[in-house]
Amino acid sequence: MSDEASIWTQRLADFRAATAANQPTPGCGAAAAVTADIGLALVLKGLRISEAHGSDPTRRALLQAAEALSGRPGTFADDDVQAFGDYLNAARNGEPEQKQAASRQACAVPLALAHCCLEALELAVDAWPCTDPNVQSDAQAGAVLIHAGLSAALINVDADMASLEDAATRDQAVQTRTRLQAEGDDLLQRLFGQALSRS
Repeated sequence: MSDEASIWTQRLADFRAATAANQPTPGCGAAAAVTADIGLALVLKGLRISEAHGSDPTRRALLQAAEALSGRPGTFADDDVQAFGDYLNAARNGEPEQKQAASRQACAVPLALAHCCLEALELAVDAWPCTDPNVQSDAQAGAVLIHAGLSAALINVDADMASLEDAATRDQAVQTRTRLQAEGDDLLQRLFGQALSRS
């Protein structure tokens, strides 16, 4: 997708308006990607502010990992718009093989986003205890947003799976979806447990 067409070159208000518009895209997949990327930015903020107050080797390693991951969840926003647009075009053209290939891609993109969100959520959980208490709320809120992005991406997978005709492909998508949600839920509960033990 060209820079001109990218969600990330739009004004935030324009993206919100496009998401609310009477048109297929951007939809839940793109919104999930943007939400997760903003969540990761909050985690990164907490690490940067904490590190500025005094360097710590563990935190510095987490900061470098967060910086390397920053922006990656957001790339799936444009990918999702493209994949769903391709699916709609294939469905209109009525070519079964092309439609199935587009269906697989439409399902693969939110699954890949969910994998990326899980990586970001693991980082957020590890980062929270290394974050200064004054900005732990940013890190915790960031983790919640990343989890929301993961969950929304998997809701998108649920919708896309209906168009997969191959039973084995559909079963594999179901198993992957279930595992990603369970692992994401466990990570978020772990963070909540840490936060409660500190309060």
